[in-house]
Amino acid sequence: MKSSLITIIVKERCDISQFVRSDILAALDAERRAMGTPSAGGDVVVERTGDGSECRIVFSSCPAEEINELIRRERDAAVAGGYSLEWKYYGHDTPVELPERLVAAGFEADDEEEVLVLPLDEASLATFGDVDRYDIRIVRDERDLADYAEVSREIGRRNVEEERRALALKLKESLDEMSIHIAYVDGEPVACGRVYFRTGGSYAELTGGRTKTTHRRQGHFTALVASRLQEARDRGRTHAFVDALPTSAPILRKQGFQFVTWTRPFVLEQPPK
Repeated sequence: MKSSLITIIVKERCDISQFVRSDILAALDAERRAMGTPSAGGDVVVERTGDGSECRIVFSSCPAEEINELIRRERDAAVAGGYSLEWKYYGHDTPVELPERLVAAGFEADDEEEVLVLPLDEASLATFGDVDRYDIRIVRDERDLADYAEVSREIGRRNVEEERRALALKLKESLDEMSIHIAYVDGEPVACGRVYFRTGGSYAELTGGRTKTTHRRQGHFTALVASRLQEARDRGRTHAFVDALPTSAPILRKQGFQFVTWTRPFVLEQPPK
């Protein structure tokens, strides 16, 4: 049933590129290709965590008749290497039957997200109004990640400790490529989010936005978006991208973000050792 549903969704959206600007899609694909390391054959671009426990395929290009062999190769490598594998599929990717093939190979389809973009000009940032009344701090030290983890635990996130270790490694090895912003109320961490800056790129990627259940609908999410956008503009970035879930997409569109395409992760988890 799941495979059939995915096929219907893909067929309905396979022409998504005709509804959005081709230059924005081309820029998105260029960022995806530059985010990780190309395979020997150049058919996938992979991004790995520092400890090697997770791998994400951020871009793939393969003829339809070769896709089963490509999926088998990457799946077998993940099983042999003992790492979890996430395959990010975008609405304008080809072949359009890739989601169905991934599910057939044992991958689990995760929640669909909207890919939204915002130009980082003065007019766009002005729509967020005055957010200076919020206490937002940028994490520079590994010790402050305990506050990030506290927010994550309160909303029921899984693998919080694993995420904290991965972020600590990122801060240690590539401080200029990631910033973590945390919002506080009377000294308590109540919301957080990350922003990534690929070296040499002109775009920023927002991710990881989350707010404690006790402090929602108080403007913290929007203030954190504005804070990260301002940093991105200060660092010379021209646009910001975000993969938005249905819970956050309406908020971001209200602030001027525009729909580009949709994306869905397909995940192959490894059994616990």
